[in-house]
Amino acid sequence: MPPKKQRKRRSTARRTTAARGRMWPWYVLAFTIVAAIVARENLDDLAAWLRPGNTIRSTAQPTVASRPKPPEPPRSVPRRAVASAERRDAPAAPATADAPTPDPRPPEAIPGAGGSAAFFYCGIKEDNCVVDGANFIYRGAKIRLADIYVPATKEAKCDRERLLGGDAKEALRILLNAGDFELATWKPIDEDQYGRKLRVVIRDGRSIGDAMVARGLARPWTGQREPWCP
Repeated sequence: MPPKKQRKRRSTARRTTAARGRMWPWYVLAFTIVAAIVARENLDDLAAWLRPGNTIRSTAQPTVASRPKPPEPPRSVPRRAVASAERRDAPAAPATADAPTPDPRPPEAIPGAGGSAAFFYCGIKEDNCVVDGANFIYRGAKIRLADIYVPATKEAKCDRERLLGGDAKEALRILLNAGDFELATWKPIDEDQYGRKLRVVIRDGRSIGDAMVARGLARPWTGQREPWCP
């Protein structure tokens, strides 16, 4: 009886070993399938790992707060560029017209000028009258003394200019009533934009404008006005 029991145990062990040997291919197949699935899901990372010189990097990277850039220092502008810009921005200086000159031809004599024709202030009468220190009306024509400019009265900038303008107006009326005079044309302009004849009033070969300049009531016209107020 004992020998028979040993044979059964040996035969059972042999069958178990044989069964295990037959299962190994299935284990290998299952492992291969699992490995293939894992490799397919991580194909990109696996390819990066297999590439020489590369390492697998995590897609999620910590965000780093960007630092504000320091302000740039102001750039120095060449002095020549600044000077040229200032010249461009500066307002253009008004062009001063060349001062006209009296016509060298003999002045035109005005028959009966002065003496018999008394001059008053315009407003009292509208002919043979004085408008201001440089303008008057004679025989219906508006005439302006072309060789001088005088202080304003209506548009005076200060009391001094207004008083001088009144004195110049009175002086012109007295000089026109002092005797006969002649009117010389003013070269090259015959009249201004207001339709006033530009003339030089001459008596005894001398401009009455020069007489007003000598009294401090007018200034010679040089193409540009100077202020009368301090």
